[in-house]
Amino acid sequence: MRTPLLTVVLVGLATTAMAQATQPPRLVSAQLDPAPWNVRAGGIAACEVTLDERGAVVSAELVQDVPPFGAQLKDAVRSWRFEPAHEGDRRVGARVLVLGFFRPPATFATPESPLYKTTHAPEEIPWPAYVAVPPFPANVVGSGKVVVEADVSEDGKVTSAHAHGAATAFDSAALDAARQWTFRPAARSGRPVASRAFLVFSFIGDTPGIG
Repeated sequence: MRTPLLTVVLVGLATTAMAQATQPPRLVSAQLDPAPWNVRAGGIAACEVTLDERGAVVSAELVQDVPPFGAQLKDAVRSWRFEPAHEGDRRVGARVLVLGFFRPPATFATPESPLYKTTHAPEEIPWPAYVAVPPFPANVVGSGKVVVEADVSEDGKVTSAHAHGAATAFDSAALDAARQWTFRPAARSGRPVASRAFLVFSFIGDTPGIG
């Protein structure tokens, strides 16, 4: 039996110092074409995404790349939709971090010093300090995705997490892992602030063409 492949896509979300938003944007929809995420390889790709005052994606720039995932991530995020950030009652622009963590099959060794630990991400967005990878759920076949909305405190801890969208058999594994993630918190004018992160866990099983 082949070892199931688990892909984890992390979407870190925070407001910019430029916007000085008191309420970070929320994700409305995120479409991910299944084919690019099924590659039997691993690593992290990350994009810095700029949103306008309507929450529309203006641009996406790579912060960290691992081919072929960087280009695929940039293409996917252009179709994502957000509720705008707010400063009081006023809608404002914001920047968000979209980070994909792609886990290779279990036969691949996990790097002792993953690249994300030395990447210098903009201080206005949260950046992972510790990533917990969920196990593939027992007695579950096929593939599935779970979008987790997580609030990150000013000390980098996940204070709440819930699954977004229709319930799946993968929800519990995704939520348990999300609650263990820690971050270098977002900062504004050099001071840590609370932010919001979206983690999209994509579980790839042995059944091809599903997910």
